[in-house]
Amino acid sequence: AALVVVAAALMILAGCGGSSGGSAAGEGPTFPGGRPEPAKEVGELTLTDHSRDPAGEPFPMKAPEGELLLVYFGYLSCPDVCPLTMADTVSGLDELEAEEADRVTVAFVTVDPARDDPARIVSYLEHFFPGGGSRALREPDEGALNRVTYRFGAKWEAEPHQPGDFYAVAHTGDTYVVDDSGRVVWAWPYGTAGDEVATAIRSLLASTYPPT
Repeated sequence: AALVVVAAALMILAGCGGSSGGSAAGEGPTFPGGRPEPAKEVGELTLTDHSRDPAGEPFPMKAPEGELLLVYFGYLSCPDVCPLTMADTVSGLDELEAEEADRVTVAFVTVDPARDDPARIVSYLEHFFPGGGSRALREPDEGALNRVTYRFGAKWEAEPHQPGDFYAVAHTGDTYVVDDSGRVVWAWPYGTAGDEVATAIRSLLASTYPPT
């Protein structure tokens, strides 16, 4: 019964970002999600990165210059929402031109650090992004993790459990897009298909970094 309650909460949280379509410039191609209002500034926040050598370095929550950072909060035991979101993200990146895809980094932030050790997160992401371009972020300090999720507007909650028991985690299913200034410029909901992901990234790259 507890699992059913958590599953229901998961579906509610997965839709927290809304699913109304929009476009980054207010016209042209449309895609799911929207621009957070009021604007969310997250660039000064950091989480621990385990995907680079040396591991354990702080990773700022902003994209490199002229690029986009896709941030997703999930967990490795997630049976459906997380792997499907990663698969849709990969599908979208595969539709982009190489120079477009090279300007996108995917950051997976675990909201279940008790079970998701760094090596498992890295292996999980390599399954989806074998060519690199992803960051495995794990912050064992729950207070630090909560500060970051709060600033993004993401929510998560672990099912009450005894040590050693299996438990589920309810979490927001949105993917957040951050520019090189650390501003969240868009968020699309769980279920955004690969072609929509590709359209969103193309449009956001063009509108966030217009030609001079």
